[in-house]
Order: sequence, then structure tokens, then C-alpha cells
Amino acid sequence: MIRLEGVTKLYGTVKAVENLSININGGEVCVLIGPSGCGKTTTLRMINHLIGPTSGQIFVNGQDISQVRPERLRQSIGYAIQSVGLFPHMTVGVNISVVPELLHWEKERIARRVEELLALVGLEPREYIGKYPNQLSGGEAQRIGVARALSADPPILLMDEPFGAVDPLTRERLQVQFIDIQKKLKKTVILVTHDLDEAIRLADRIAIMASGRLVQYDTPEAILSKPADKFVHDFIGTDRALKRLSRIGIENFAKATPSIGLDASIEEAQSVCKRCRWVWVVDKDKRLIGWIDKTSLDEAASVVEAVVTIDRDAIAITSGATLKEALSRMLSQGLNNIPVVDNRGRITGEITLGDIEAATKETEV
Repeated sequence: MIRLEGVTKLYGTVKAVENLSININGGEVCVLIGPSGCGKTTTLRMINHLIGPTSGQIFVNGQDISQVRPERLRQSIGYAIQSVGLFPHMTVGVNISVVPELLHWEKERIARRVEELLALVGLEPREYIGKYPNQLSGGEAQRIGVARALSADPPILLMDEPFGAVDPLTRERLQVQFIDIQKKLKKTVILVTHDLDEAIRLADRIAIMASGRLVQYDTPEAILSKPADKFVHDFIGTDRALKRLSRIGIENFAKATPSIGLDASIEEAQSVCKRCRWVWVVDKDKRLIGWIDKTSLDEAASVVEAVVTIDRDAIAITSGATLKEALSRMLSQGLNNIPVVDNRGRITGEITLGDIEAATKETEV
């Protein structure tokens, strides 16, 4: 799908990119990573024909992009950046419509596409289509940026630090959503990041760069197990077993767990608590709201009075999370087990520290 052959980019006597050769297959996520100034973003900009290489060739679908008009090339490439770049005077709907409008799509087709994309990135179309960028949170704006990049259904998506401007919790959710979207769409993605954990989690292949040169290009598993040289070894750090947990989803480790509703009687709750020390509590829509234990029940007249409410977003993880995220959540909250919820906050199970320890031993075998 995308091939770079001996690509070099000079700025005066400075080599921003030096003799870079790399092949990215269709449907793969390739992550470019390395220290600041290593040439990641310069490479991305050359692929999008925003700047030209000093020497070497770049091919997209077998065609040398130097022989293609830049605007035509970009019609097949979506571009999402850290600062999002939404037009502040345009609504969300109009922002997403920009490229289809330039391609002269019919209005009905554009309207359908806008609704499809908002739903795809997890935003209710009726609620968000008329909003302006200054009415969006950072995470919402990033989602709209991804939706706009996908608006004309391009086969290629370039992403430059797409989740870098949001808080860690929002970043985690955006990564989960990106994985879900990629499973559905199978785009060819080149993503620039400075976050190694993000690279390991999202990539099919990782290109580690240093001083404009490609140092190692391989799968995350291969890079973690066999660093090419001392630079890569030092770059990925010593906690390689822990980083491998970023490649393992929790779905095969989460276990069913009992829960009770707020309207349950004290007797029912006490009966459940005889089988386990404490129980998760859910509302009428099965959404997690807290927990109870035997001690709190003994001192209360109802489940409502006994429940210890929690910040679901801070404690629970979604079924699309990784074991590393689960471990991080446990350590930050001082818990040995945490609940797993679906996208609507409904409890689906729990995962324990023992589950993660067992998984870690499996990855070391």
C-alpha cells in the first residue's frame, strides 16, 4: 500500500530523514516513534505530499506520488493531528462535511455520512451535529478530528499525535475506540506518537527512529523480545514484561461477579454477601454505582443506605481495556480487583490482581 525507498530530507545540511526505506501493508497500523527531532512528523508530511523528499521515492498503491497532483493524492488520505484543527466558525456537522463538499458529494449522501461517522466515534449525532468546536471537550474534539479525517472514506489515514492533547483517562478511551474503529474499517494507518505504551498497544508494526534514521521496524512483540541494538533496548526500557501486558486484552481474564440492585432487600443482600465478602451494586439499568459489604449491611436499614458509591469512570474499566490498564487502575486506586463495564456503564464482570499475575507468568513462558 505505502512504500518508501531511500527517502532523505535535508534542511540545509541537517538530515531530518536519512535513507529511509519502509513498506506498510494495506490494513496495517504502522506507528512511527522515537525521540523528538527523529524525523517522525517529517516522514508523515512527505507521505501526504505537504513537503517533498530531497531524494528517494514514495509510492502509494504502486504509484510514485511525485507524479500525482498533491490535491488528488490527499483525496485518498485522511489526516488527523494533535491540535485537531477544527474550523472554529463551523459546526461539527460542517467541519466533517468539508472534504465531501470539495468532492461534490450530494447533500443527502453527506448528511448520511456525517451521522454515520458521529455514531462511529461514539457521539450522538442529534446532540453534536450543531455544536461548535468551543463547545466540545478535548476528547470530543479529538473524536471529531478523526471523524473528519474519515469523512471521504479514504483507504489511508495519517495521524500525528492524535491523542496527545488529552488527559490520560480520555486518552485510554480514545485508544480503545480507535482499536474498535480499525477492526471495523481496516484502514492503512500511519500514526506518529511519543508514547511507547500507545505504540505497543495500537501498532501492527512499529518503526523506531533516531536522528532521521530507521533503527528497527518490526512487530511490537518482536521489538520487546529482541531489541535491535542498545538504543532500542534503552528506549523501550527494562519493564518489557509489563509492556507486553499492553498487547493483552482483559476479555479472556475477566470473570463473572455477583451484583445486586438498589431495590434489593437487606435479606437478599446479606444472602449474597455470605458467599463473598462484598458485592457490586447497580441501578435499575444495571449500571454500576458502588458496592456493599457485610459490615455496611449490618449497620444499615436498606441497600440504599449501605451502598458505598464510587466514581465509575475512575475505578471501572471497559471490556476493551488491556491488562496493563487494569493493573494501572488497581495500583492507582489501591484495589486488588476492579469492575469491568460495557460502554453504557453496565457491569459485565471483574478482574483481579491474581488474574494479571497469572497472565504475566504466561507471557514469560
